[in-house]
Amino acid sequence: MRKQGVSRVPRGPYASTRANQLGLTTRQVDILRLLAEGLTNAEIGARLAITTKTAEHHVGAIMAKLDVDSRAAAAAVARESGVLGTG
Repeated sequence: MRKQGVSRVPRGPYASTRANQLGLTTRQVDILRLLAEGLTNAEIGARLAITTKTAEHHVGAIMAKLDVDSRAAAAAVARESGVLGTG
Protein backbone atom coordinates (compact mmCIF):
# COMPACT_ATOMS: atom_id res chain seq x y z
CA MET A 1 0.00 0.00 0.00
CA ARG A 2 2.84 2.38 0.79
CA LYS A 3 4.26 1.86 -2.71
CA GLN A 4 0.90 3.04 -4.03
CA GLY A 5 1.19 6.29 -2.07
CA VAL A 6 -0.78 5.41 1.04
CA SER A 7 0.98 7.21 3.88
CA ARG A 8 -0.95 5.69 6.78
CA VAL A 9 -2.02 2.09 6.83
CA PRO A 10 -5.00 1.53 9.15
CA ARG A 11 -4.20 -0.62 12.16
CA GLY A 12 -7.49 -2.52 12.10
CA PRO A 13 -9.48 -3.82 15.06
CA TYR A 14 -7.87 -4.99 18.29
CA ALA A 15 -7.39 -8.73 18.75
CA SER A 16 -10.13 -8.78 21.40
CA THR A 17 -12.58 -7.21 18.94
CA ARG A 18 -11.61 -9.68 16.20
CA ALA A 19 -12.08 -12.52 18.69
CA ASN A 20 -15.57 -11.39 19.66
CA GLN A 21 -18.05 -13.36 17.57
CA LEU A 22 -20.25 -10.28 17.14
CA GLY A 23 -17.34 -7.94 16.40
CA LEU A 24 -17.89 -5.89 19.54
CA THR A 25 -15.20 -4.09 21.48
CA THR A 26 -14.64 -4.88 25.15
CA ARG A 27 -16.35 -1.60 26.09
CA GLN A 28 -19.31 -2.38 23.84
CA VAL A 29 -19.74 -5.75 25.58
CA ASP A 30 -19.70 -3.94 28.95
CA ILE A 31 -22.38 -1.57 27.71
CA LEU A 32 -24.41 -4.35 26.10
CA ARG A 33 -24.41 -6.21 29.41
CA LEU A 34 -25.91 -3.16 31.15
CA LEU A 35 -28.32 -2.59 28.26
CA ALA A 36 -29.50 -6.19 28.67
CA GLU A 37 -30.16 -5.46 32.34
CA GLY A 38 -32.61 -2.81 31.17
CA LEU A 39 -30.58 0.27 32.09
CA THR A 40 -31.17 3.56 30.31
CA ASN A 41 -28.36 5.49 28.63
CA ALA A 42 -28.21 7.79 31.66
CA GLU A 43 -27.95 4.82 34.02
CA ILE A 44 -25.28 3.18 31.84
CA GLY A 45 -23.37 6.46 31.82
CA ALA A 46 -23.56 6.80 35.59
CA ARG A 47 -22.49 3.19 36.13
CA LEU A 48 -19.48 3.49 33.80
CA ALA A 49 -18.58 7.13 34.59
CA ILE A 50 -19.24 8.31 31.03
CA THR A 51 -21.70 10.88 29.74
CA THR A 52 -25.21 9.93 28.70
CA LYS A 53 -24.32 11.02 25.17
CA THR A 54 -21.28 8.71 25.08
CA ALA A 55 -23.46 5.83 26.28
CA GLU A 56 -25.95 6.72 23.54
CA HIS A 57 -23.20 6.59 20.92
CA HIS A 58 -22.02 3.19 22.17
CA VAL A 59 -25.58 1.81 22.16
CA GLY A 60 -26.07 3.09 18.60
CA ALA A 61 -22.82 1.47 17.46
CA ILE A 62 -23.80 -1.82 19.11
CA MET A 63 -27.21 -1.80 17.45
CA ALA A 64 -25.62 -1.03 14.08
CA LYS A 65 -23.07 -3.84 14.43
CA LEU A 66 -25.80 -6.28 15.42
CA ASP A 67 -28.11 -4.96 12.68
CA VAL A 68 -31.05 -4.55 15.06
CA ASP A 69 -33.46 -1.69 15.59
CA SER A 70 -34.17 -1.97 19.30
CA ARG A 71 -32.35 -2.34 22.58
CA ALA A 72 -34.38 -5.48 23.35
CA ALA A 73 -33.34 -7.04 20.05
CA ALA A 74 -29.68 -6.24 20.77
CA ALA A 75 -29.95 -7.91 24.16
CA ALA A 76 -31.65 -10.94 22.61
CA VAL A 77 -28.90 -11.33 19.98
CA ALA A 78 -26.26 -11.07 22.70
CA ARG A 79 -27.98 -13.67 24.86
CA GLU A 80 -28.51 -16.08 21.96
CA SER A 81 -24.88 -15.77 20.87
CA GLY A 82 -23.55 -16.28 24.39
CA VAL A 83 -21.62 -13.01 24.37
CA LEU A 84 -23.03 -12.05 27.76
CA GLY A 85 -21.96 -15.32 29.34
CA THR A 86 -24.03 -17.28 31.76
CA GLY A 87 -24.15 -14.82 34.61
